[in-house]
Amino acid sequence: MAQNQYMQVKDILSKAIELKKTNKYQEAKAVLNEALVNNPGNIYVEASLADTLLRLGETEKALQLADKVLEAKPNNSRALIVKGNISFAKREYEKALELFEQAQLNNKSDYLTSRLIRTYLKLEKFEEARSICSKKLEQSQKNLPFQKLMAAIYEKMGETNKAAQYYDKYLDKKPKDDFAYKEKLKLKMKDKEPARAVKELKALLKIKNKSNNVFLHHLLAEKLEEIHNDEEAFLQYKKSLEIEPGNDFAVKQAGFCLYRMGEYERALDYLEEAFRDDPSDYYIKTTLVSIYKNTGLIEKGINFFKDIIKNNQGYNKLWGTIKKMNKSLGDD
Repeated sequence: MAQNQYMQVKDILSKAIELKKTNKYQEAKAVLNEALVNNPGNIYVEASLADTLLRLGETEKALQLADKVLEAKPNNSRALIVKGNISFAKREYEKALELFEQAQLNNKSDYLTSRLIRTYLKLEKFEEARSICSKKLEQSQKNLPFQKLMAAIYEKMGETNKAAQYYDKYLDKKPKDDFAYKEKLKLKMKDKEPARAVKELKALLKIKNKSNNVFLHHLLAEKLEEIHNDEEAFLQYKKSLEIEPGNDFAVKQAGFCLYRMGEYERALDYLEEAFRDDPSDYYIKTTLVSIYKNTGLIEKGINFFKDIIKNNQGYNKLWGTIKKMNKSLGDD
């Protein structure tokens, strides 16, 4: 029965996959919602829709749909991956690992394997990550995503030369990967004086085909932060946001720069946006609390955190933060 249902919607699922490959998530969502009208309760469509909703940032709806699928079929790998990705985003890495490992019993995809590797990296289980990645590269040395992952593994392990070698191999085939290029450059500049690195990066960004590399702007900003030049670092993050609006890393770091500069209310605009995207980030939360207190905007902060709880499942711990802020107001 389940297999027959799957065959009926196979073309729809394939179409949704192709749309997602080109980041056309709204179109994929529309296709899958229409399929559910004609095939109500089809777990394959629901699981694909849960994945699509998560990619669109509709985390709560994605989680509810994934749970519904798993009630009907506890071993559905796509739904397990959705829940694993949500746990990963919440920094609940042990839970994410458990879900990804359960999903792998019925799913041997490269995507899932890469999620496992990244989870092991977050848990600082480097040997486990390297072992899995090595097996993939033994099957095919031309597997570019796993070359890039291996570079990241060696980078985390502090084996700079090996990491650089893998980035070189990867960039030979993917020279336009701006992030990998930045990571390779970062490794090469690791032992340079920050001021020297700043000078070299500024010169590099004057080259026409490098000027719009957001990751190079981030690297320059990081080096500027190392020499305590937060004002210039902020301008680099701001420049990167002109090139790529909404970049999570740049939004967060720009907010931190403004905070260190004492520009508290300007920092709020950035850090509130960053926290909405990542309510698990302890450092953003702590900085926000400090800003609300320093600016006398405690009531605004309380309302902000209440809104986060209301719109995000699993963040009830923020009530503790609200309670502490209420005490500073003298409320019970």
